[in-house]
This record gives sequence, structure tokens and C-alpha cells, in this order.
Amino acid sequence: MGFRFLVFLFLAYFIFRLLKVLLSRTKQEQNARSNVRGKEAQEMVLDPQCQSYLPKGDSIFRGGHYFCSEQCARLYLSR
Repeated sequence: MGFRFLVFLFLAYFIFRLLKVLLSRTKQEQNARSNVRGKEAQEMVLDPQCQSYLPKGDSIFRGGHYFCSEQCARLYLSR
């Protein structure tokens, strides 16, 4: 009786772990798909002051140029 119970516990634990691994993979795949769908490609612009590229949506437009920060805009436009 004790041996059968141990075998049953082992099988139950094995099935539990297997299901947990399979479900975690499914969640990871769903998260990866939603991240790809949720992010749209944005045009990259060059900050003429610090020469760094950044997404157009994150930039600051001043004096006909895109900047990464107000400080870069002030420095560049003060010339």
C-alpha cells in the first residue's frame, strides 16, 4: 500500500511540473506576441547636438531640428 501511494505521489508531482512548464511557455509566447503587436515602429531622428538617435515620438522639436532634451536644444540653438 505504501509503495503504490509513493508512485501515485511521484506521478502526480511529475504531471504537475509538466503542466506548469507547458503553461509558462504558453504565457511567454503570448507576452512576446503582444509586445510585438503593441509596439509600432517609429521613425528615428538624429539629435544634431549630441549625435544620438531617438524615436521621433520621444524627441523635442525646436528650431527645425529634433533633440533628445531641452538642454541639447538650448546648447545647439545658442550657437
